[in-house]
Amino acid sequence: MKKLYLVFLILILSTFASGCVEKKIDPNTLKSPDRRALYDLMLARCHALNAKDMDLFRRIYTKDSPELEWIKNTGIPMWKRNGMNFNDPSLKRISIMGKDAAASFVLNGNNSSGTSFVYRVEVLYVKEESQWKIESTGVR
Repeated sequence: MKKLYLVFLILILSTFASGCVEKKIDPNTLKSPDRRALYDLMLARCHALNAKDMDLFRRIYTKDSPELEWIKNTGIPMWKRNGMNFNDPSLKRISIMGKDAAASFVLNGNNSSGTSFVYRVEVLYVKEESQWKIESTGVR
């Protein structure tokens, strides 16, 4: 009876635990050029974060993105001051609707004081002419 109870308990716990594990998409499986471009833009954003490279931010964001001004005036000084470093993002989801797209990524990072953190980044994209650009991002 104890063995049956233990098996039943493991089955119940594994069912609940499997729902809590977030699945990620392997970027190598992205077949659509648009989906690949969206992922590559997020990679470029991650590299721009690490390099604190305003020129790269200007190339990957839309010209009228309100986030660019924040990055220039607040973000880059803050990231330099805290010694922020980010790893390549893990893709969770991409949705494309015409000339608009949204995606969700998990971004791991650390700072100079040794603190590690995980951000869930939601990205809005817009297709300008024939090229995808980041409109804005949000972190949860």
